Amino acid sequence: MTHETELYSTGFPKELKLILSLLRDDLADLTSEEIKDRLHEMDWPLFLQLVVHHRLYSVIYMKLKMLDLRFIPEAVLGSLKQQYTINTFRMLHLTAEMEQVCGAFRERGIRTITLKGPALAHDLYGDVSMRTSKDLDILIPVQNVEEAGRILVNLGYQCKEGERALTVRSWKWREHHICYVHPVKRTQVEIHWRLNPDSGRETEFELLWKRSRFSSYTQTPVRMLEREDLWVYLVTHGARHGWFRLRWLLDIDQMIRSMPLDMKKVERRLKAEGRLAIGSQTLHLVSDLLHTPLGDPYLSIMATRERMGKRLAREGALFMNEMLDSPEELHNYSTYLFSLRSTRQKWFFFIERLYPSTWDVHQFPLPRSLFFLYFPLRPFLWFWRRFKKSTMAERGKV
Repeated sequence: MTHETELYSTGFPKELKLILSLLRDDLADLTSEEIKDRLHEMDWPLFLQLVVHHRLYSVIYMKLKMLDLRFIPEAVLGSLKQQYTINTFRMLHLTAEMEQVCGAFRERGIRTITLKGPALAHDLYGDVSMRTSKDLDILIPVQNVEEAGRILVNLGYQCKEGERALTVRSWKWREHHICYVHPVKRTQVEIHWRLNPDSGRETEFELLWKRSRFSSYTQTPVRMLEREDLWVYLVTHGARHGWFRLRWLLDIDQMIRSMPLDMKKVERRLKAEGRLAIGSQTLHLVSDLLHTPLGDPYLSIMATRERMGKRLAREGALFMNEMLDSPEELHNYSTYLFSLRSTRQKWFFFIERLYPSTWDVHQFPLPRSLFFLYFPLRPFLWFWRRFKKSTMAERGKV
């Protein structure tokens, strides 16, 4: 596939385009003078901001170090080196915590599959320092969620959502994970009982466990998703967050370039979960922005739901360019998120809106014997929350 035009990077600042060029190794074929001309009047503070925002400081630091360009400001290289060093220690710390937590679960007979974190970094890049992670994501059987919480509390963790998260009986159905933080170690563990929050059809834990594999990174046994399951999960995760960090797209690029994947399996799983449009979106973005080489099996997925895939790719590229802490800050994010859902998932979305949420309990506490009243009260509580949010937003503008 040729890349004569960059469809989705139109409107990107030159600093973000430089990051993409470094990720693609475009500068390796240029002379020193050509590179110098290309970097003329570069806004280096903005460049650093974008590198940090997209969580690419380790990768970009190593790319610039290999190029050995003397006209790159020393302050830029120094800042990237510092971030790289901090991240290396951070990932080693997370590795120790991952082994401790998974070990504690294993001792109590709870099976675990790590979703991201240091194990993923080593799997994709062969070096944990080359990817960033702010927390540990661990998938477990739904029936073990409460016990896992007690184990984490015994290890010094605190439930981030507090008791409110556990008061509604439908919380396991409405949510897909619960977060625990360690106030001393400053680590965060997300316990997942589903891979995704959209109540759509997805592979059950037992089958994911049967297909899972051991990480080659850790000394103690830590399981990871099968590579095809991992690809589908990473694609879905990135799409759900609007790809607002390029790091997620780089993960997909790295998998395609370095891992043997059975794309027929991937296509079947995307279809079964109603996520073919997401697969198409991802491949349009990774091909256009990172020039990832795509063989026929990938092109087949890209061509499926192609019109929707291209539209979603354009929206994802807009989120990348905004440099926000979360795409939720954009008014069109909820519309984008809804468009990712299949027809079946959209029906589930409307149905689950009828069920009480933890926010309802927090807003209007009732004794458990009267929880049935949350069903008729839910429309009023929802309207009241929206009204308060709108009022607070208006006050903030004044």
